[in-house]
Amino acid sequence: MPEFSPGNYKFVPAVQGYIRYLRSQIADDDPASNYNTEKARLTRAKREDAELALQHKRGELHRAADVEFIMTNMLIAFRAKLETLPHKAVAKVVGELADKGRTDFVIAVLKESVDDALDELSGYDPALFDEGSFLAGLDGDDGEAKD
Repeated sequence: MPEFSPGNYKFVPAVQGYIRYLRSQIADDDPASNYNTEKARLTRAKREDAELALQHKRGELHRAADVEFIMTNMLIAFRAKLETLPHKAVAKVVGELADKGRTDFVIAVLKESVDDALDELSGYDPALFDEGSFLAGLDGDDGEAKD
């Protein structure tokens, strides 16, 4: 930096030179801590956060805890309805049969079918909400998709 007069320097060029010096030191020490790179990362993160918040407000995005809570309550209610199904259906199927052994058999058959349906629901896995994982789960042991 050239001196303006002995021991004196021009202010603006001196400050600009000092800033260039500091930036070169930062770049030499750690390329990842470059000011512009960090500022771009921060701006990108703020933009992504704003986009997610907007999707949440529009109802296009839901918190995982909310989805889990709603799905759990919905499945509990569904299970309760399915478990009462055999007793409600037996009256319609059998009508006024006096044969108690026969109604117990119908209830047992319906209960077995309901339990089979409930077993299908019991294997909740959050990864199934990912389309790729769900489609991979549909593949059979022989590698072909189930119909």
